[in-house]
Amino acid sequence: MNTDIGYVKSLVQLGLCYPGQYEKRYYSIIYMRQLALSLFLLYFFNAAGQPLDSSGKKPNLAADSTINLYFTSVGETSGLYNGRVFYWYPLMKGHAFYPSIDWQKGSVLYDGTWYHNLYIMYDIYKDEIVLKYPNSIPIRLFSERIQEFRLADQNFTRLQPDKDNVLKNTFYHVLTEGKVSVLASRQKKIEENIVDNTLERSFITVDQYYVLKDGRYYLVINQKQLLSLLKDKRQSISQHLRKQKLKYRKEKEMTIVEIAKFYNQSYK
Repeated sequence: MNTDIGYVKSLVQLGLCYPGQYEKRYYSIIYMRQLALSLFLLYFFNAAGQPLDSSGKKPNLAADSTINLYFTSVGETSGLYNGRVFYWYPLMKGHAFYPSIDWQKGSVLYDGTWYHNLYIMYDIYKDEIVLKYPNSIPIRLFSERIQEFRLADQNFTRLQPDKDNVLKNTFYHVLTEGKVSVLASRQKKIEENIVDNTLERSFITVDQYYVLKDGRYYLVINQKQLLSLLKDKRQSISQHLRKQKLKYRKEKEMTIVEIAKFYNQSYK
């Protein structure tokens, strides 16, 4: 056990897993060893005690027993646990997740069924949901099968390209809704730099914001363009922003959301 802990801590020092995440790696290693041993023993004892079939071969009931045990353990959420194994990003600065690298309690609408009280993370580099598998093994869910998901009090929905091709087939963070709705596309990219003759790779946030008005989507480019879309309230919006001391360049998201909320409130 001490060897395992030392191994995982060495991964942290080498940058192969995140600081503060070695416990996850440690329990993943232990679980995988236990799982491999269990499957071997299950297969061995089942195979040893099975009668020959008509062809003279023993039927493979071990696999069926394993599947039954698996579905019994995950219970009613078994429909979720069929994704791909998730591996942490190695040798990177920063992380790929929104809003943080910590597991978040949330819900997922998967193939038309809501699953609640899950522990998930949103990987915005790959636009995928990572689900904490039973016994701490993380897996990636298939994004195309997710219609919506929630992280705490934050709602995300999957949208298809619109008629103007403003949107992409991806998840959008619903920031506010009303006569004018605001959506955010949470994204990160990898930036590479040479530091002291060493390649340094970092995650960089590149969020984009969209406005839905009168059935059409618009990519928000700057404050001037946004106010032109809301020209019937432009003057009052500008006065409101001055009172709130909001600066678009410094607080882009907060300013966009405040503009939309003020605009919607003016029509109530």
